[in-house]
Amino acid sequence: MVLRGVGGLIAAVSCVLLATVSAVAADAVTKPTLVDSVEARYPEGARGAAEVVLSVLIAEDGRVTEVEARSGEPPFEGAARAAVARWTFAPAMRDNVPVKARILVKITFTEPAPAAAPPVPSGVPQPAAAVPAEVAAPPAPPAPTVEISIEGERAEDLSAIHIPRGDTRLIPGAFADPFRVVEILPGVAPVLSGLPYFFVRGAPPGNVGYFIDGIRVPLLFHVGAGPSVIAPALVDSVELVPSAYPARFGRFAGGIMAGETTAPSTVPRAEAQARVFDAGAMVEQPFAGGRGSALVAGRYSYTQALLALVAPEYGLGYWDYQARVSYATSRADRVSVFAFGAFDHLGNEELDRTLFDVQFHRIDLRWDHRTESSRARLALTLGADKRLNADEGDPGPNGISKSRQIGLRFEGAHKLAGQAELRGGMDGIAERYEPELEQLPRGLVSYAARTDANLGVWTELSLKPRRGFEIVPGFRFDMSRSRGKSYSYPEPRLSTRVRIAPRLAWLTGFGLAHQLPTYRVYVPGAPVSGLELNEQRAYQATQGLEVALPQAMYGRATVFHSFLEARSAGLTGRNYGLELFLRRDFAQRLGGFLSYTLSRTERTSGPSTFLAGFDRPHVLSAVLGYDLGGGFRVGGRAYYASGRHYTLACPTPDCGPASDAGTGELFVQQGRMKGFFRLDARFEKRWRFQSGSWVAATFEWFNALLSSETQTRVWHPQVGVRTETRSPLTLPSIGIEAGY
Repeated sequence: MVLRGVGGLIAAVSCVLLATVSAVAADAVTKPTLVDSVEARYPEGARGAAEVVLSVLIAEDGRVTEVEARSGEPPFEGAARAAVARWTFAPAMRDNVPVKARILVKITFTEPAPAAAPPVPSGVPQPAAAVPAEVAAPPAPPAPTVEISIEGERAEDLSAIHIPRGDTRLIPGAFADPFRVVEILPGVAPVLSGLPYFFVRGAPPGNVGYFIDGIRVPLLFHVGAGPSVIAPALVDSVELVPSAYPARFGRFAGGIMAGETTAPSTVPRAEAQARVFDAGAMVEQPFAGGRGSALVAGRYSYTQALLALVAPEYGLGYWDYQARVSYATSRADRVSVFAFGAFDHLGNEELDRTLFDVQFHRIDLRWDHRTESSRARLALTLGADKRLNADEGDPGPNGISKSRQIGLRFEGAHKLAGQAELRGGMDGIAERYEPELEQLPRGLVSYAARTDANLGVWTELSLKPRRGFEIVPGFRFDMSRSRGKSYSYPEPRLSTRVRIAPRLAWLTGFGLAHQLPTYRVYVPGAPVSGLELNEQRAYQATQGLEVALPQAMYGRATVFHSFLEARSAGLTGRNYGLELFLRRDFAQRLGGFLSYTLSRTERTSGPSTFLAGFDRPHVLSAVLGYDLGGGFRVGGRAYYASGRHYTLACPTPDCGPASDAGTGELFVQQGRMKGFFRLDARFEKRWRFQSGSWVAATFEWFNALLSSETQTRVWHPQVGVRTETRSPLTLPSIGIEAGY
């Protein structure tokens, strides 16, 4: 009853506040400072003095992720970029929270004095004009001049929580995978512990959109151990927008998980990782004096060897690949080709039945343009998808879908007068499907071969009329043709942030979103929800406070309300609650995260409103990491989730055993399954070398306590109500990581 009242209050407050058009704050920024630099050596064969000015992008963890020359000529330009790419900084801080920043670095090259002549041995006659035996060493080159200029590299969405990449790899149980950080964020809970399929603020997994560099993909995580489908070293940032997401995203009625890849490197770099269940590597090599870059990466799983020890009846495997070639045609323009793909397979070997088989491939050809006042990207994407799903207990045909696609997208931004920025773009995709078979609760449904098409246009305007105040109204319009029907969706969006105290900001968000039942990759072994099977409309609203705390800590409290409706099926869904998030930088000796979600998830069918089968009132994640010094680090993660709600129909009043069903009358029993607690642990020893290379040995254990999670409750004639508990999903791993 308390939560029901809270939900009504949230909805009412959201409507009142959004009607008054709240705002966003511009934050006080602490500029980045240089921590460690590599000398820019005078180029061999060069002559004279020179000056190079570089534009440098510094990530939240202090790494240099992008270096562009503003002025300077070869070979000095290349020497300067190669050196600065290896620098490290203490990152820029906005209200005590690390943020991206772009700075200017000016490096002056002075031609070194001629080398001294070798000394003449004593007793040997010397000509009158001999060179002195000792010549003073040439003066040291002047220190580089670093001019700090923040250029607003902050994420566009105000409601997302960002975790620096350097922190994500230290989270226990995530196996150094940046995408797995979403598991610890508020509002997120896996279908079952360890499976990389998530309910986000009550929205089912099929309602969550996955994007890499703005490219839609069917999944972000592999089945089984669940690492992401992109090499960790290629991931620059990960963003989770639980609801009310920005206008550049569309066609999903839940949250958005989006990853951005790193900028092309101007120096050689590589990372490799080997664990007990898979191995992967990434290598990038610049060419043409740093103007071009070539990258290859991949991962291969040998999970089957480990699975055979605990579940020999199942077969599991996965792999992925990435390749990118990029070339700067001018100081402001760059062209790239980025190819990536992934494969996942899960089967029951005893039944000779494939349960899950997903494969996708993407080739993205893009042009990027960036100046001090604007940026733009135009991209053409080719893709192919294959999806096969089957019910382990149903010997009937598999559900299968195969498609090929071509897409075009454009997005750009331009700074206007008065701290305003106009953003906009479009994304269109045509997808050709082969004849489909889809397994639904009502049976197998077939669809003829067809071509579906989607076109979306969007715009946003970031306004900062005064310090501490920002408002970002946005609008998106989607047109779709799917399975012979046409649709059009206008979608207003609004996000605001206003500073109400020096370290306290108030955030609001509102969004309307739609989704067609065409993008699903079903979770292995999980039933499909009625909402996922139909056209949906989602109304999403949030209100929150974020605060910069002493001791490098950051906190956020958010109330949210999401309403889903599938009009054609007479179904609606509602989720509301409170989220708390507290973070202390892992750059500190003791760092970590704490997230807590209090929520209620309801479904309504006709006149009946009931708790959803996934409703979990409490979800808590706590992460701690401690730097022991000398390259040693330990960490732990604790996770707790309330048991899911269940509803049983049985032929006896008490749902006890019954050999005879009797009159056929059904009685309903409701309750909540047992809660689940899990503990993960991580230990690392890292060695760093003067060359900049490093090696790390890790021990990591997911579910170290071997906790079992209650999967479902069913009625059986001989025993009555029976609780089915899944075998503990645990994964100890010893790994080696290395890079330069």
